[in-house]
Amino acid sequence: MNQSVIDQLLDSYPLITDMLHKHQLRFILEQLEITLQNNVEGDVVELGCNEGTTSLFIRRLLDYYKSDKKLYVYDSFQGLPSVTNYDISKTERQFTAGGCKTEKEKLMANFAEAKLDIPIINEGWFKEIPDHRYPDKISFAFFDGDFYSSIMDSFEKVYNKLSPNAIVCIHDFGWEVLPGVEQACQAFLSDKSETVVKAVGTAIGKLVKV
Repeated sequence: MNQSVIDQLLDSYPLITDMLHKHQLRFILEQLEITLQNNVEGDVVELGCNEGTTSLFIRRLLDYYKSDKKLYVYDSFQGLPSVTNYDISKTERQFTAGGCKTEKEKLMANFAEAKLDIPIINEGWFKEIPDHRYPDKISFAFFDGDFYSSIMDSFEKVYNKLSPNAIVCIHDFGWEVLPGVEQACQAFLSDKSETVVKAVGTAIGKLVKV
């Protein structure tokens, strides 16, 4: 059996951080590939890009498909925002404000080292970034905000720009260490047509825009 392009990419290039696992990245890329194969209209966004662990592979898959879709990435580069009651973990592990901090220059350096086109980088808290700095139409989105407020803000900024059949992947959905992620999805979508389905064994949620 011929190896899929996604498996080729995962076998050829390392994950530059341990912020997600290879099987999670495979699922994310498979969903992006679906939108590419189905010609879903719009550009690609990642809210919570950090150093670019996922962004690099998104770019590689877009390049493989010779896609003209633009890749927009968003991050505060100040780490996580304030913890809310929704984010309190019942486990011994607890993420805190300022955690996962990195620098924009590190993201840019990782793309340069990989010899990939640097994405359109938007620095700031998601809700404070003006709407015009989000693409008008979105075919694929990856949310990796970790906390309730970040996921809510991601939906607020992106939902109305999603094209029909666009796919949103949400990292840490259903993971007990970051309970705010799933709660934010449920709260935002409570009056919407869509729901988030957890991919088996991944702690990744998936939404398909109606």
